[in-house]
Amino acid sequence: MPEAKIHVIGYDEIVSLFGLLGIEGTIANTKEEFIKNFENLIKKPLIVMIIINMELPDDVLEYIMDFKTNNRTPFIYLLPDIFQPDIRNHDKIFDRIHELIEEII
Repeated sequence: MPEAKIHVIGYDEIVSLFGLLGIEGTIANTKEEFIKNFENLIKKPLIVMIIINMELPDDVLEYIMDFKTNNRTPFIYLLPDIFQPDIRNHDKIFDRIHELIEEII
């Protein structure tokens, strides 16, 4: 039986770091590259988790949130920029959920 895989999409530094751990990755520097690679990966049944580490515009974040809401696999994780000093305060999905809750309240 084939083995489930984790894949990382992002800037070359992160893809290289995950590569040292044996995790495959794809370098994406633009929104278009990201979308193309993301849509290819979600079609592959062996990919069970996608780690994303790059700045993305709001429309792409909405697309990812919709995907996460409507699909169980692959699991999508937005990794904050680990090179920033205030890493704890940068979770885009959490920020978006917080904004939506504030609108309701």
